[in-house]
Amino acid sequence: MSEAKSRFKIKNGEVEIEYEGLVSDVNERYGEALDWLKSIPRREGEKKKAEKTEKKEGEEKKRGTRGPEIWSPAIDSLIQEGFFKSPNNRDNKAVIKALKDKALPVKGKARIILQTLTRKVRRGDLKGTHGPEGWTFWTE
Repeated sequence: MSEAKSRFKIKNGEVEIEYEGLVSDVNERYGEALDWLKSIPRREGEKKKAEKTEKKEGEEKKRGTRGPEIWSPAIDSLIQEGFFKSPNNRDNKAVIKALKDKALPVKGKARIILQTLTRKVRRGDLKGTHGPEGWTFWTE
């Protein structure tokens, strides 16, 4: 009876290694080839890419928006500055403009800002009403 055969092919940049043979030989050669490829000095660009991949694997990637950690303190500071004091009823666009003036990245964040504002209304930090033209916020 014939023994099982196997093969592998490794491509790494300009280096290509291919081997076919008996399973035991292929496993041994594969280990040797992989060790040899790891020992080859890399170019700077390849080193940086490898380091980035290792960092991503080592760290858990944070997902989602930066909601409460940016917007809640920024809106709290507007409340403390008296931005919402009566008779200054503010709509969502006025709040976004004020946050933009504070050099915060508001582009495309209108929904999360409105969500944070309505959360402040539910907690009692702000007063607010939802009318036909949208939300209006104020403090007393």
